Amino acid sequence: MQFQGKLDEAASELTHCILDSEVHEWTRLAAYARQHRGKVYFDQGNLDGALADFTAAVFLREKDGADADELDSSLLAVAVVESHIAARGTSPLRA
Repeated sequence: MQFQGKLDEAASELTHCILDSEVHEWTRLAAYARQHRGKVYFDQGNLDGALADFTAAVFLREKDGADADELDSSLLAVAVVESHIAARGTSPLRA
């Protein structure tokens, strides 16, 4: 759905995946869903939501013992969103 531009629907479906995986303590799936919902939020311009999901993905992947590549992708996503948030704070066009 995300690639079709249906961002609201993608976020909703991923939220259901997150809730279900967290209830069942499926840590790897929860991390995957958080990472992808973070991407959807980023595409929507919801930087705070994206940062929360990417940060949660880092925590969940660490807890699950994920390999370095998976962990690095989440850490990179956190860094990118933080840089966008910092730039937003210094922009002269800030609303």
